[in-house]
Amino acid sequence: MLEDLNKKAKKAGLHVATGKKTGKYSVRKVKNGKLVAKNITADEVRDVIKDHK
Repeated sequence: MLEDLNKKAKKAGLHVATGKKTGKYSVRKVKNGKLVAKNITADEVRDVIKDHK
């Protein structure tokens, strides 16, 4: 799951990492490492990637 999300996020200039809680993820910008979103589900990650493109 994480690998699939990262493949999609890489095209948008983002990086996805696992969160502290099970099933939660955090999203950062690749360029400067700033946090975009944290403690979100996989569906919400996809929405963030779409909005960022």
